[in-house]
Amino acid sequence: MGRTAPASTILIAGGGPVGLTVAALLAADPRTAPDTSIRIVEWQPGIAWDPEVTDARVYALSRASQRTLDSLGLWRTILGRRASPYRNMRVWEGDGGGASASIEFASADIGEPDLGHIVEDSLLRTTLLEFLAGFSNVRVTFGASIEAVRATSGGIDARLSDGDTMEASVIVAADGGASRVRTLLGLSVAACDPEQSALVAHVESELPHAETALQRFLPTGPLAFLPLADGRSSIVWSMPTAEADRLTALPDAGFLVALQDASGNALGRLGPISARTRFALRTVHAHRYCAPGAVLAGDAAHSVHPLAGQGMNLGLLDAACLAEELGRARERGNDYGDHAVLRRYERRRKGDNVTMLLSFDALDRLFRLPGAAAPLRMFGLGAVDRTPVAKRFLMRRALGLEHAIRRAAA
Repeated sequence: MGRTAPASTILIAGGGPVGLTVAALLAADPRTAPDTSIRIVEWQPGIAWDPEVTDARVYALSRASQRTLDSLGLWRTILGRRASPYRNMRVWEGDGGGASASIEFASADIGEPDLGHIVEDSLLRTTLLEFLAGFSNVRVTFGASIEAVRATSGGIDARLSDGDTMEASVIVAADGGASRVRTLLGLSVAACDPEQSALVAHVESELPHAETALQRFLPTGPLAFLPLADGRSSIVWSMPTAEADRLTALPDAGFLVALQDASGNALGRLGPISARTRFALRTVHAHRYCAPGAVLAGDAAHSVHPLAGQGMNLGLLDAACLAEELGRARERGNDYGDHAVLRRYERRRKGDNVTMLLSFDALDRLFRLPGAAAPLRMFGLGAVDRTPVAKRFLMRRALGLEHAIRRAAA
């Protein structure tokens, strides 16, 4: 057992699921809880989950993410409120509504009850905030941002937009792909702007989704249908920004005509549809995840294409790994902001994140190649579908079954 470290403050920039999960894991960890103050700063107003309205923003959470939340006793709460399992997945490419090649995944093939769950952003945030409200050493500030950060011998000094100033042993930047804190820290990124956007909405369908996630690769980008608990499907449709502009301007009837054609009638007649939202797609990866007294997590460290639905899962793996390393540091008597401590987290997560980022980017580029590449894509899809070992590997990888982030028992 290391020496007893003095009381410390951990400052978390970003009140999204990743930042809140870091805070929750640290607050519940007996190694860090007794003498650690946790401060969360989120620039947006707080949002609350509405049991009557399904949030437009949803995540496909993997088994690894489920286990992280379950370690806090929160997964049962999420399931009891609203979450939709998907037990099967079909991925295909084809024109004119006919599939030319496809892969089908079934959770039963790997002895799992499902391939993941679709969970709303607001539900995830609300459940984590309710959990954190039970800890006197946690403080959450909404509607404020971090305006300045300065490294000191003991960690960092920060100035907030509301005029507040504070000292902390470490600052965790979990404030998204356009992270302001990352910029203030001078941590550079490799970025790719493909001039693509994604349209998101919830749509009713003639045929039941049967707890199956669908993804069709189109020449302009992938279209995904994610099964919701109320019987609708959440669509995530990636395309060139100019095309997204055109489709956004259409009335619902015109948009549904385009969506119907793009879906290949996989779910029968579509409609009605909810309000549509859109967001720009940008791939970002930080060259370094940490500096003395500072560390990046989630989209602040890496933003990936949504085609595989793994962005939030990677972020929650970051959260679990970072919380574990900070807990180990406290146990050993090390300071939270010690660069060696933060580098251990970086080494553990960076390789996996880079592999996933490059894989998603390559897949997106492959399916956006001209029609001449179609035979290659068809061969690849067909070969994987005919190879049970490959399919099982991909399903286990997507579920995160190879990840085992340890958490100290409470």
